[in-house]
Amino acid sequence: MSRNEFISQLESLLESVNQADRNEIIYDYLEHFDIGLANGKSEEELVKELGDPKVIAKDLLADYRVTKAEEDKSIGNMYKAILATFSLSFFNIVFIVGPVIGIFGAYLALSIAAVVLTISPLLLIPQVIIYGFDNIELNIFATILLCGIGILMSIGMIHTGRFLYNVTLRYIRFNIRVIKGGKAK
Repeated sequence: MSRNEFISQLESLLESVNQADRNEIIYDYLEHFDIGLANGKSEEELVKELGDPKVIAKDLLADYRVTKAEEDKSIGNMYKAILATFSLSFFNIVFIVGPVIGIFGAYLALSIAAVVLTISPLLLIPQVIIYGFDNIELNIFATILLCGIGILMSIGMIHTGRFLYNVTLRYIRFNIRVIKGGKAK
């Protein structure tokens, strides 16, 4: 494989990276080729030294997605970072996906419950229309209690969501380091 083929393949594999970042990555590899050629190495030796562009692109995409998730905290970026990391390791698919789905499913269910409890006072309106003002004091007390629990749960879910987001990012970074052969820290 020649230098141009390598760069072309790498660039096409990094198509989902924004243009400015992709140009910077490609520039780094072009510079690596220039330095290697200046030191007397052939293009084939340099390509062999760098490795398969597909593997390089997977690593670069995983790093890019994690960095994006750290900079712009959104569910979409986190999802892309998780998928990019899973593509690097079979271990993740087998042993991590189940617990992650369970944890995020429980988080989603608790968040929905918090919202429902918070808006529970709205249930008084149809109840008054249907049954009148019978036992209204008890119903008002119950809905205020449920609303208070919902507000407290909502606050807890916001903090839990931030915690889960940060833990997930740290795990992804850890996983990338391990896959690349670095220290796990």
